[in-house]
Amino acid sequence: MKVTVVRFVKRWGLEVTLAACAALLSWQVYALANPHVPGVVPSQRNRDFPNTHIGQIHLNLTSPNHWVRLTWVGPDAASQDTGPFRSSPGTGWGTNDCNDVVESNCPNSLCTPKGVRKVEGLEDHMRGTPNYRHLTVIDKRRAISFHAHPSLPPFPASEGCVRLEPHAARLIHDNSIVGTTEIVIDGTWTNPGQLREAGQVVADRSK
Repeated sequence: MKVTVVRFVKRWGLEVTLAACAALLSWQVYALANPHVPGVVPSQRNRDFPNTHIGQIHLNLTSPNHWVRLTWVGPDAASQDTGPFRSSPGTGWGTNDCNDVVESNCPNSLCTPKGVRKVEGLEDHMRGTPNYRHLTVIDKRRAISFHAHPSLPPFPASEGCVRLEPHAARLIHDNSIVGTTEIVIDGTWTNPGQLREAGQVVADRSK
């Protein structure tokens, strides 16, 4: 960390470095002072990052909880939060089968893609929707990510993204490594229409 700061100072100058540190500190203070604001949570990065990081993110698509569990690697792995965390995955079109691996990976299927892959990116928030925060990108081509969302119904309700509570979304975002952290998505996806017939109401299809 010290080496990184020194390099940053040499390249950008002390004033820019201090401004960046001040901005980060201001955000942390805001987050701590405004826990009621949707999606605003303080940093969840563990002190030993990147030596200790999330090695695998496992999403089980089975309703009603669609559990997300984390496997950590590194010296402090045993002390980290592994979940499980509730989520809400892609709803599909209503007529397609998101439980099928091929269909779930098709563009515009509104399915969360099943299979094994690596984290493709990390973003602060979704473009055009700033309250959908702490994105951990599953499929950059389709703009599919794990992210915080104010609504986590007990059935698939998104356009393919995986909705999480703010704490879980930030924990995953802050401790994943692009190209290293593995994502495993499996389990039995259930058509929201079938759940609706069982007495549940399908939410909107916003990401």
